[in-house]
Amino acid sequence: MYTQCNHCKAIFRVTMKELTAAQGLLRCGECDAIFDAMKNLSTTLPEERRFAQTEHVMALRADTDNSDQKVSYPQENSGFFSKKIPHPASQPPANRNTYKTATPKSFSSRSFLYIGIAALTLLLLLQGLYTSRNWLAQQPLTATFTRQACTLLGCEIHIPRDVSKINLLSRNVYSHPNTPDVLTISVSIQNDAVFAQPYPLVEISFLDKSNEVVALRRFTPEEYINNFNSELMKTGIPSELVLNISDPGEEAVRFQFRFM
Repeated sequence: MYTQCNHCKAIFRVTMKELTAAQGLLRCGECDAIFDAMKNLSTTLPEERRFAQTEHVMALRADTDNSDQKVSYPQENSGFFSKKIPHPASQPPANRNTYKTATPKSFSSRSFLYIGIAALTLLLLLQGLYTSRNWLAQQPLTATFTRQACTLLGCEIHIPRDVSKINLLSRNVYSHPNTPDVLTISVSIQNDAVFAQPYPLVEISFLDKSNEVVALRRFTPEEYINNFNSELMKTGIPSELVLNISDPGEEAVRFQFRFM
């Protein structure tokens, strides 16, 4: 079968397999334009169709005029054809049955290109997230997701921590109003570092007159913060803690805090 470029009028020989694979769209080997090959698709060459039409018209004229004049048909080199069919360089010019083959528009190649670009973009994004994981783990909106992802993937998160910058603002000890032999300790602490950091482990020790420890208890963030979700201690914002501890008795005359 044959088709013709509607831009430069170049003629190409194609197969139905090529047209089906390219969905009817071909790229012209002469002008590099994409055209719809189905519009000009034919089983004969365009020159043969024009030649047959000319022969038919002139035969009708000859019959009408009853003329014995010999009908002269246009020759291939007479300028009648708008464009000669180019011959490939690998074949001699004498081979009139050799034609150029149109290049189908390869949608599969373009799809692979898009997939490759998407994969590279995703790889760069993941690399950026991995590099910024420590910073993301300190942000309130992304901290939980980042830590869970790193736990799943096995990557380490290094969050800056300096317990010496956590200061005790106030403290108060009193008996629990509802439970006997239990002391309630209310504490206000503040992170004075320039960065957010994890809540500390709070150690409370009771001392006797000789400064000997008679009772000691350590509290994790899950114990002194309600609904703790691994959030970080913000800078410059006081945090109020309420701790309950068993009464160490009359031997304890004072207590002290330590952040770990």
